[in-house]
Amino acid sequence: MLLIGAYLFVCGSASGQARSRKLATNINHPAINNFAPFISLDGNSMVFLSDVGEDNTITMRYTTREGVNWKEPVVLPKTVNNKLNFMKGYSLSPDGTTLYLTNIRGNGMGGFDLYASELRGRLWGDPVNMLLPANSKGHDACPSLSLDGSQMFYMRCETMDFEKAGGCKLMMMSKKSNGRWDDPVELPAHINTGNSQTPRILGDSESLVFASDRLQPNKGGMDLYLTRFVNGSWSKPAALDFANTPADDQYVSATSSGMYLVKEVKGQHSSELVELLFPPEFRPKGTLRVDGKVSGPTDPSAAFITVYNVNDQSKVFSTRPNADGSFVAYMNFGGLYDLSIEPEKDNFTFVSKTFDLRGEDLSMMAKVDATLSAVVAGDAIDVEGVAFEPGASSIHPSAAQELRRLLRLIEGNPENSFSIEVTLLGILVDSIRSTPDLTEILRDTVKIPVTYWIDSVTMATRDSTVVTTRYHNDRTLQQAKALENYLINKGVSPGRLASSGKALPEAILEKRKTLVRIIVH
Repeated sequence: MLLIGAYLFVCGSASGQARSRKLATNINHPAINNFAPFISLDGNSMVFLSDVGEDNTITMRYTTREGVNWKEPVVLPKTVNNKLNFMKGYSLSPDGTTLYLTNIRGNGMGGFDLYASELRGRLWGDPVNMLLPANSKGHDACPSLSLDGSQMFYMRCETMDFEKAGGCKLMMMSKKSNGRWDDPVELPAHINTGNSQTPRILGDSESLVFASDRLQPNKGGMDLYLTRFVNGSWSKPAALDFANTPADDQYVSATSSGMYLVKEVKGQHSSELVELLFPPEFRPKGTLRVDGKVSGPTDPSAAFITVYNVNDQSKVFSTRPNADGSFVAYMNFGGLYDLSIEPEKDNFTFVSKTFDLRGEDLSMMAKVDATLSAVVAGDAIDVEGVAFEPGASSIHPSAAQELRRLLRLIEGNPENSFSIEVTLLGILVDSIRSTPDLTEILRDTVKIPVTYWIDSVTMATRDSTVVTTRYHNDRTLQQAKALENYLINKGVSPGRLASSGKALPEAILEKRKTLVRIIVH
C-alpha cells in the first residue's frame, strides 16, 4: 500500500483505517492556510497553495516523498507561480514530472489556456502553451491525466476569472499512436449538466471524480460526484457524501492506491490538508505498481513496455523506459495481465511476465528487472505468456501477444535455429481417469505365466497376455509440436525448428505448471 506518511489520525473506522487523517505538521501548520492539494497518481509528488508569500499572498508549494514522509515543501519559482492566474486550475502528471497550469495571456488561444511545465533535474521549465487541440477560443482549465498518460480530462467553460468559472463542460481527449492528442470530445449529457468542473481521473482509469452545483443531491455550492466508465459508457454520477459539505467542495485528488481522497478542510485555526477514506461503494479499484529496470541496449529508453489484458487481449497500459532504463507500469486488481518489455531491434531478446491479480490480499508493489540482449546461440528464453487449452495440446487464445513476440524474434534472427521445449511440472498417473486432466492413455502389454492341467496327472505352463491401462497428463510433446506447427504456418522454415517435451513430478500443488522455453542454436 502507498502510504502518505506521518499522519495524525482523527477518527477511526471499524476496520482500523482512519476515516480522516491530517497530513504531517511540516505541511499543516496553525499559522498557514493550505488549499487545493493535487497529488500525483504515483503518490510521490504533491502541489498545493499556501498563504506563505509576501504579505501572506497565495503561492504554490511543491513537495516530494522521502520514504513514507513528505519533505519540507518548497515554493515554486516565479516562472511558474506568475503563470498561475486561475489559481486552483493546476495538476501533476501521474509521475509528478509535469506540472499543468491554467493561464490567460495575450499570445494564448483566446481565453484561459492549458500550459505545461517540465521538471528537468531540480528545475521547473517555463510553462508552454499546449495549443490545439487541447485549447480553444473559450476557457480551458484543470487537466487530469490517466495513469498511462493516454487520456486527458479537463473543463471547458463559458466564463472564467482568477477564482471562479461558470457554464463548464467536461472534455476528454485521447493520445494517438504518434503521441499527438486527438480532438477532444464532451462527456455525456448526464455528466455535463451545465456546470461540471475539475475532473479527476483516478488510478484505475475508470473512476472519475468531478464537481458540480447543478446535480442532485447537493449539500450546497460545488459538490463532488463520481462516475465510472463501465462497459463502454459512463455511469450515473453519485454524490460523494463522505466528502461534501455545505461549502464548496471541488479541488481534490487521490493516488493510484485508491484508498484516500485528498482535500482541504477548515481546521481549528486554518485551512488544512487531509485525507478522507473512500467508503467501499466509492473506492476505485486497487492498482498494482510495477517498478522495472531495463538494461542491455545502448539506449534502454528505446524499449517498449506494454500491458495486455489476457482475457480480451486489449492493451491497458503502455510506456517507454526513462534514459536510465527505469519504468513504472500499472495494472488494476481483478484481472489477468501480460506485461512485456520488447526491444526496439528485432534481433534482441524480449522479457514477458504474467500477473494474476484476481485473488485476495494482493501486494500493491512488484519489481521487474529485464535484460535485453542480442540473440546468440545458447540463449534460453522463457516464454511465460504461452498457455494451452485445459486438458489439451492446442494453444490458448491468451497466448496471442507472446506468439507475436516470439515470431518477431525468430524472424529477426534468420541465421539461427530454435528448439521448443515444453516441460510439465506435476505429472499425474492413475489407473483410472480420476481427474479431467488425465487425458492421455498409456497401455502396456504384460505376459503372465499361467499353469494349467493337461490331464489328471500332467501340468503345463503357458504365457497369457494382459493389457494394463494407465491415464496421465503428459501432453508436452504434442504441445511443443503445436507451437512448432503454428510457427511453420506463419512462415518459419521447418528446418529451423525442433520440439521436445518432458514431464516431472511436483509434490507442491501451487508449483504445478507448464513451462515453455526457447533454446537458440
